[in-house]
Amino acid sequence: MRTLHTSLVIGTVCAVVSCAPPTRDAQSTPASESSYLLVSAGDADEVDSDFLAVIDLRPESADLGKVIETMPTGMKASMPHHTEYALPPAGELLFMNAHRHEMTMLVDVSNPRALRTVKTFTPPPPLRFPHDYTRTPTGTRLVGFLRSEGASIDSAETVTPGNSGGFAEYSADGALLRHVMAGNAGGTPVRPYAFALLPELDRLVVTSAPMMEVVSADVLQIYRYSDFALLHTIDLPAGKVADGREVEGSQRAGFGPRVLSDGSVFLNSYGCTFYRLSEIGSAQPRLDTFFALDTPPPPPEPGAIRGSCGIPLVFGNYWINPVGQLHTVVVLDITNPARPLEVFRLRTPETFNPHWLARDPQSNRLVLGAELGGEEGFYILRFDDQTGRLSFDPALTGEGQAGYVSLKNQSWPHGPSGPAWGHAALFLP
Repeated sequence: MRTLHTSLVIGTVCAVVSCAPPTRDAQSTPASESSYLLVSAGDADEVDSDFLAVIDLRPESADLGKVIETMPTGMKASMPHHTEYALPPAGELLFMNAHRHEMTMLVDVSNPRALRTVKTFTPPPPLRFPHDYTRTPTGTRLVGFLRSEGASIDSAETVTPGNSGGFAEYSADGALLRHVMAGNAGGTPVRPYAFALLPELDRLVVTSAPMMEVVSADVLQIYRYSDFALLHTIDLPAGKVADGREVEGSQRAGFGPRVLSDGSVFLNSYGCTFYRLSEIGSAQPRLDTFFALDTPPPPPEPGAIRGSCGIPLVFGNYWINPVGQLHTVVVLDITNPARPLEVFRLRTPETFNPHWLARDPQSNRLVLGAELGGEEGFYILRFDDQTGRLSFDPALTGEGQAGYVSLKNQSWPHGPSGPAWGHAALFLP
């Protein structure tokens, strides 16, 4: 069943583009901050093993900004991609993937100086290509799979396997509990990408977005969590800019759904429209479509999507969203989630396409990663949750850039395997 409610709200844009020399936010720095950064790294020439790297972030350390520990995964050309978006509680293993190898790794990160892979697993048939990992309140993990065995139901796509994906739930130690195929959306495959779980409503919101695939349904789906029964499939409409012009293709690829304190789910599309899903437990959930960012049209290539609005982060009353094609991080005030307002923009160099965001649970720092360019390093940012302003952390100055942690010219403890790149990163205590 398809259900759809839309109400256009064009936010009054009061963005400030930050191009001035970075300064530490007026908000005081917490006394305790995480000491290390964990990076899932790929060997650039794909000759040697991919690996995990630990970077020293301790301000007083002589190794500040340097890699102090590595752990080869034993896999080459694996495309290290997503980890969980936040470090699990102490004593639990961290889930992460090696996308091309369709491998999920469970890693013990309790000792940054002695990382250890405890378990690996491949997808439960017929599912293929694990992507996203979300921890539930009970400690289980929801894992999304972008494809399944068989040809795509869309004749325009020839990739094999290319059928719709699905998702599964695993125990904290990696035991498969249950899995399900995603329901199709007309004649287009659904690629389960990311999750927002509302256990008190017995509802699970799932977005659909491609990675190496050419086609993907631009929908979100609502499942009953207790039995994974599909209840609703909702089309994502394109958004508009302030002058009322619709941004063609801005609805493409629903991306990062996040549950807000009022019980609604806010999300962005990769094409850079913003949405709010409410009345989720009802027979007719409501989807409000807000403004789109004005981004360049995509190149004339199969599957190309404009915008590149990546992994969002909710910090207090703010929604923080990397925008790859604008080389920008956008901050929205969602104090009233029915009327989101853009309040700030932080520009990065043109060579850096912002994509990944994760928070230091012990401070106001964020780690910003890139995609498709700029993956040779990360930025450490400071966020002022009183004003919504972002700044580059001046404690780090990799390659002469404030806030930058570079993977170039590093010495890998496991051996001289040459240049590497990194997509996802998390703070370690």
